Order: sequence, then structure tokens, then C-alpha cells
Amino acid sequence: MKGLREFEIPYVGLKVGIHKFDYEIGGSFFKFFEDSLIQDCKAHVRLEFEKKETFFVLNFFVDGSVMTECDRCLIPFNKAIFGDFTCYIKFAEEPSNISDDDEVIFISRDETIIDVAHLIYEYINLCLPMQKLGCEKPGQEPQCNKEVLKYIAGQGEVKKSEEDPRWAALKNLKKD
Repeated sequence: MKGLREFEIPYVGLKVGIHKFDYEIGGSFFKFFEDSLIQDCKAHVRLEFEKKETFFVLNFFVDGSVMTECDRCLIPFNKAIFGDFTCYIKFAEEPSNISDDDEVIFISRDETIIDVAHLIYEYINLCLPMQKLGCEKPGQEPQCNKEVLKYIAGQGEVKKSEEDPRWAALKNLKKD
């Protein structure tokens, strides 16, 4: 992807062994990914790239925070994220015929670089929990927006609009 060249690793010139790469990820990183749910992030990603004779082992270590919204009341909050992920990259004669799974990626022997931007994007997203409740702190009462919670509980004031007379006539029909 244009603009993400710093995430391209030219592995051809690297010696066999472990090579370390550090990336600082901010909100601008996610603008390169269409329909990204993350808009703001401050994360550090350390990559240990192990080059072996016939394949590569990539160990990602993610640590930081993501600005997200509470799923219950929509108040924005910073969610701490962390995670360790491993990916294997192997060579294949025809990589398009081999399906990628979560941990193994096949590339052509003609490739000269490995782009890790999409892997970092996926791993940061995987660090977020399924349910984001930022207003709950252990040992404390939830700090959610009280007005929103009233509506959720059905106790909030909801203005009823005038009923359309065409639909009111249908209420008079009885089911047999």
C-alpha cells in the first residue's frame, strides 16, 4: 500500500537469524484501511523476524491503547491493548492455489519483500475484546451515561409521534 513503505521488509538481503523491527502505530495508520473501526490508536509493535533457510517466523508483540466507544452507552474511552501473535511465512510454487489460514501465509519465491502492515492492522483489531465496556472499573459502580441507560431500560422519555390514520384503520381489522 502506498504510504506504508516502512512496513515492507526486504528479506532477500537479511542473514539467517532473528531481526528486530519496532513500529509506532498512530491514528494515521488506520486511514489506509478502508472501513476501519479504529480511528485513533497509540500502540507500539515489536516484530521479531526470524529468517530460516526455507521459511520465516514472525513474532508480533502489541502494547498500547485504542480510542473506542463503550458498547453500552457510547462514551468514548481509551482501551488498553496487548497481545502476542505468531505468523509463519512459507514459499510455494503457486501461492494463489494454496489457501492462507490464520497463522501460515504462502508467498511466491519471486517476492522480494514482506509487507507486515496488514498483519499489524489485524493483530491490533484482535487485541480489542468482543464487548467493550469502558465505563466499568473493577470494584466501582459503572460510570455509563445515565440518560442512555434509562432509554435502554425503557424508563426514558420517548416522544410518540402522531399515528398515521391509514395505519390506524388497519388496527380495526380482526384476525379470524
